[in-house]
Amino acid sequence: MGAVGALFAFLFVGQLVHRIGVIRVLIVNATVMFVAMFCVPHVHNPLYFLCLNIILGFTFNAYNIALHDQALNRQLLSGERALPRLHGAWSLGTLSASTLALAVTSQVSLAWHIDVMVSTLWLLTILSSFRMRPYLMKGWSKDVGHGESDANGNVRNQDLPKIRIADTLVLLTKDRFISYAYVCAALVEFSTNDWVTLSSHQEIKASTTLSIVPYLLFLTGMVSGRLGFHKLIRIKPEAFWIRAAALGGGSGFVIFLLLAKLAADNNFVLAFTFENLGFLIGGLGSSFLAGVLTQIASTRSTFPPGVVVAQMGIALSVMSLITKVVVSLVAQTTCITFGLMIPGLMLIALSQFKSLGSQELQSGEPAVQPDPSVLPGSAPATS
Repeated sequence: MGAVGALFAFLFVGQLVHRIGVIRVLIVNATVMFVAMFCVPHVHNPLYFLCLNIILGFTFNAYNIALHDQALNRQLLSGERALPRLHGAWSLGTLSASTLALAVTSQVSLAWHIDVMVSTLWLLTILSSFRMRPYLMKGWSKDVGHGESDANGNVRNQDLPKIRIADTLVLLTKDRFISYAYVCAALVEFSTNDWVTLSSHQEIKASTTLSIVPYLLFLTGMVSGRLGFHKLIRIKPEAFWIRAAALGGGSGFVIFLLLAKLAADNNFVLAFTFENLGFLIGGLGSSFLAGVLTQIASTRSTFPPGVVVAQMGIALSVMSLITKVVVSLVAQTTCITFGLMIPGLMLIALSQFKSLGSQELQSGEPAVQPDPSVLPGSAPATS
């Protein structure tokens, strides 16, 4: 049901951000999202719980689209890689929340934990959004001349493309290459979120408390890679790091998890060490890839950044759903470690996408363009 809400967000919010502005989308969705989270521990009716999941799926992804739209816009203006650090901040929040949950779970009830956290974070989110207001993208302005834009890059409505639902689905139909790459980059993170604690607990017989350690190390790797990527590209080109991270991260993830499985029956300490190394390397290797590929997709496309983020989200949702089912079936019929080999091998396969990060891919003629028939008075884009 959460995926249903996410799908509606991906279909419509990318366009909505450009119509009404980032600040409105952030505030409305943050408020509804936190209210829904606040209700979760207090709802005991299954139908209401499913409705809450639809709302959470929609508002979480709408909030995410607005943030990515703003980050891509600022990145375009400054020329600095902002997306990996945005993702790093997101992972740092996840790491902090997980650590706090581990510390307080035995001390307070779930309701007190969530209610206090949600109330505090809602207030901080609203305050920070208003403080950023001068820098946030505004909606399409109607008080500028035909064909002109104001200081914030807002253009009159009639000068901007009319984006259809079919355009939002374009990465599933016309530009599948970037979709495949994006899925290969993201599946290690998705599968780790699903299986890491179960893998540690069932495969190497770690205690309930120790089972969360590999997840914390995975998040540590994600945070380190995302926050440090802007330093790496000063040393080597982006294409080098995409291939190196995919090959190194995927290989380390696969090899060390297999070693942990082999050592589990004879040496728990060695197996637990291998397990931790596997997830740490997997997190480090896959950390910045999704952000970089989103930037590449935005550069290739003539759609607004928010629509590109929605396109990537839909492609990831559809293809990751299929992959998750396969991983689940393999984990059920064999073991979780063998199921996790699938996203690990997909990450390794990403290193063979030869043109990712190349100048030709990013600066050549955009592969994804709105239909010229729905662009009033516009000519086809050129490279």
